Amino acid sequence: MIDFTAKTYRSLLQAQLDRVPNSLDKREGSLIQTAVGAGAYALEEFYLELDQVQRGAYLQTAVGQDLDYLVMLAGVSRYPASPAVRLGVFDREVPIGARFSTIDGADSVNFVVTGQIGEWTYQLACETPGTIGNQYTGPILPITFVQGLGSAQLTDILVAGDNAEDDESLRERAIAALNEQPFGGNVADYKRVVLAIDGVGGLQVYPTWDGGGTVKLSLLGADWMPASAQLIETVQNTVDPPPNQGLGYGTAPIGARVTVTTPEPVAVQVSATLALGPGYALAQLREPVERAAADYLLSIRRDWDKPDASGLTHYSCWVYTARLTAAILQVPGVVNVTALRINGAAADLELAENGLLQQIPVLGEVEVRA
Repeated sequence: MIDFTAKTYRSLLQAQLDRVPNSLDKREGSLIQTAVGAGAYALEEFYLELDQVQRGAYLQTAVGQDLDYLVMLAGVSRYPASPAVRLGVFDREVPIGARFSTIDGADSVNFVVTGQIGEWTYQLACETPGTIGNQYTGPILPITFVQGLGSAQLTDILVAGDNAEDDESLRERAIAALNEQPFGGNVADYKRVVLAIDGVGGLQVYPTWDGGGTVKLSLLGADWMPASAQLIETVQNTVDPPPNQGLGYGTAPIGARVTVTTPEPVAVQVSATLALGPGYALAQLREPVERAAADYLLSIRRDWDKPDASGLTHYSCWVYTARLTAAILQVPGVVNVTALRINGAAADLELAENGLLQQIPVLGEVEVRA
């Protein structure tokens, strides 16, 4: 790529003035400097726009709509935002299609009843796609009149809602599609199919985990937590539906028996001694420290499905003391962190990632002292 960013007003102006003989007045405010200065401004704007056009022409640097056009060459497209599916609990029967609203101020969203799960329990889909449908839990208000309704509660997440795919994730998928060539039930093909299903956030693939012809797919939901039973069932029925497993009735090739599961959450207990800055009290830093630790563990879960250096279907997952310490040190008011323990040990925590058992870290109790 050509570096057009070096074509600034000052450099362009100087390049033009250098072509004028020194015998003429070229000082700032002179007729010559004033005449060529206007052209230098116009040229700088031209080069900035040319730089944007150039960046939009390459998969590695394009963003937004330009990236959407380019990834079509790899046979992929941006995942759209998907709505959350939640569990609703009522004190009587409610009709399919009834609408309800959360009680969440400016962040309130509406849900519609899409199916019955059990007695007075229903499946509700958020009318607004995205993660906003995952956030609220509690009482909901009826928009549709339901005779005699006294209680309506929004409870568990059945399928987590997800925002539209960001540029970096889309770029990574497109490059992988060009390099790995998804086809006929290879690892890349399983990823292509499963990650396109609404509610799936991460996927580990374990071929021949229980002998020839067996494949295990371990899922995370779009909220980067263990997948719900409903999401697991959806993926199983899409890829290799029972009771006809191995017969090619799903997207998996004939002869492949696919098991869909989700990783086991492992509570990460954190304890540490903090040195505080002037004017800070331990009580006011507890919540920010917990949030910093939770964000670090979230970053681990987001990368949970990325293979390690040993192979395409080999995974590893570590909670590092150094990175956790660095995350806590980003909290304003924390000067130093000592005596950090993860699950009681002053050592990094390795989680199991193999065909028999997959694990993810979730935040447990956080104990801080000064």
